[in-house]
Amino acid sequence: MGHAPGLHRLEARVPRERRLTKRRILKDIARLRFGEGHDCTLPAALAAASGAEYDWLLGCSGEAFRTAIDEETWDPLAAAPRGERTAAEMARAAGIRLDPVAPPYDEEMRALVTDRIAESVDAHLPPLVRGLGGPPEYGLLIGYDLDGPAFFARTFFDKSEDARRVGWEAFADAERGGITFLDRVTPPDRAASVREGIAAALAAGDESDQALESWAAALRDDARWTDPKHAGTAAFADHAMRTILVDKRRAAARFLRSARGIFPSAPGGDLLRAAESYGYAADAATKGGVGEFNGGVAMRFIDVGHRRAWAKNLDAVRNHDREGREALGAARAGMR
Repeated sequence: MGHAPGLHRLEARVPRERRLTKRRILKDIARLRFGEGHDCTLPAALAAASGAEYDWLLGCSGEAFRTAIDEETWDPLAAAPRGERTAAEMARAAGIRLDPVAPPYDEEMRALVTDRIAESVDAHLPPLVRGLGGPPEYGLLIGYDLDGPAFFARTFFDKSEDARRVGWEAFADAERGGITFLDRVTPPDRAASVREGIAAALAAGDESDQALESWAAALRDDARWTDPKHAGTAAFADHAMRTILVDKRRAAARFLRSARGIFPSAPGGDLLRAAESYGYAADAATKGGVGEFNGGVAMRFIDVGHRRAWAKNLDAVRNHDREGREALGAARAGMR
């Protein structure tokens, strides 16, 4: 289990009984929602906490250009950015150092973690938290009440505008209640961050292309979807993966357009060309259907013609992605 900076230095911390503020909630951090253009929970939560740009985090980490799939189970979580390395790359681009402190916590650690959460909220740098209220997706701890104690969270699964109130029972393990504290550090040079993101995009090109090919091939495998119950579950997974794909490619296009101004005209032009290709990829994926998942979405997936049309759209995404990577390669060669 990790330790947040200073958790072991009791003399350096303000005891709870001496704190003037016993309860605080960061009201300016709005409810996190799917379907509003920030559908990847790790960069969305990190951006909300740090003030960094969502597109910047996805772009500099290379995740905006990457596609991943669990070929056997179609678990949508496989499509979203996750993992320690990805989180560290995004944090670095934001000028943040991550310090995970995984539960369970004994009594001594609970006291120290409570103090650190309060300090983080007071500093307006709320910690990340995973798996509160649903799958192991990311959210934020945006408040505390030292009388209890209790904590207040924003997650993508909240049912109201009010922050979710949780106690220690919510912190079970790394994937259900795992906390990651944030510390500000000097951010890297922006041009260097863009170059790193492009390098990551090019390195993941073959993997992404194979994932899209596998996805399309599965859609064309009619025998795989003869069981309506299995097909219904797959319809949700397909819809979730498509939502993430559209979100990533739109972020890629915006990231590259914003990065264009950092570089001279030659690589800048190639970046714009790549942005157009990834924008076209997002448009092609959108044709498969986006928005809230419902029974109509499931029924369309069961239809053979719809699945094959969607597979054809994925073929178009692959082509646009290839063109985007070609432009990125040209841009990278022209950067100094």
